[in-house]
Amino acid sequence: MFRAQTRVAISGTRFRINDQLTYAGRERVEGMLFNVRTVNAAFDDTLGRVDWWDDDGSRPEYGRAGYGRWHSPGSAQANTARYVAGLPQYRERGILAVNLCMQGGHPLNGKPWIAEGHGSAGARTNGHRDFYHNSAFGPDGAIDPAYGERIASVIETCDRLGMAVLLQLFYFGQDTVFGDAEGIRAAVDRAVDWIGERGYHNVIVEIANEVMEGHYHHPILKPGQVVELIHRARRRAETRGRRLLVTTSEAAMLNPRQWTDAQIDEVFSACDLVVIHGGDNVETGQVGDASDLVQKIDRIRSSPWYRAAPRPILTNEARGRQAFEALLPRGVSFGLHSMLFQTMYLPRWGVWDNEDRWFFDRVAQLTSIPRARSQA
Repeated sequence: MFRAQTRVAISGTRFRINDQLTYAGRERVEGMLFNVRTVNAAFDDTLGRVDWWDDDGSRPEYGRAGYGRWHSPGSAQANTARYVAGLPQYRERGILAVNLCMQGGHPLNGKPWIAEGHGSAGARTNGHRDFYHNSAFGPDGAIDPAYGERIASVIETCDRLGMAVLLQLFYFGQDTVFGDAEGIRAAVDRAVDWIGERGYHNVIVEIANEVMEGHYHHPILKPGQVVELIHRARRRAETRGRRLLVTTSEAAMLNPRQWTDAQIDEVFSACDLVVIHGGDNVETGQVGDASDLVQKIDRIRSSPWYRAAPRPILTNEARGRQAFEALLPRGVSFGLHSMLFQTMYLPRWGVWDNEDRWFFDRVAQLTSIPRARSQA
């Protein structure tokens, strides 16, 4: 029987795990929550129209290795099992949170040989659902038992490792599984109940990944209405005697065609933590202190509601060493988004040599406890 060992909480602008500040005693990072985007850890495709390969990261013809054609549900179970086996490697390097999503991520990113992957899912009438199905939720909000068990295996492994999970409920490629807003509301209720019934205390709920005007098909998942779901999830947990941390993440927050100032303030003032996305935009020179991440931080921290009640700011989808170093002195937790092996389907899990190895090495350097010098 599962018994929770890990509880995540917030004190002001800092995170606590089991009542202790994260990275306690490491002054530069104390209270932060370094994390990694691994949203396809529970992926499955039950349509079978895309030529996926059950792939761990080194199939020869793509520079990656394959286990063979994807067969649901066996390949899904194998993928999650490999991910769970790699989780200790993240923890050993100081990563204290991972990102999951009950509708996955964009598995076609970085796959130019799959034509359907081009263009925005929001521009398609049915999102990505004409060519693959990856959703823990059915149209009525019910949770698929097999998908739920894969998510559970990750949450419970993280619990044993002393790690938190940022659990995203909705993704814009798959939100058209719901016929209307009632199905989405029901899914929020089912997810909150499921977290409580299973006794998880290491979960932070992120309502939807990359909320913006253009991504989602349902208005309730856009900036003008998503605050309803933030309040709904928190109240649902409270009526069942639980305190649940709830947030959502943004995309293109600084673009007035995607977010108005009023929407920014309404949505993020309702969140327990603020989740922003972005990174070094090398092609435009917007790197480091000039990055969009820093501009978003300044926008949030200048708000009256934030000054009145400061809370953690975190990114769980960011790129670039210079962005990392710009966030560090600002006390903002960096979350790695890697096209190479975190979103591109299917990744080789764990820590291995690639262009984003710097992140794991840098976090390990910052979060390790220096060895005491021997006395002469």
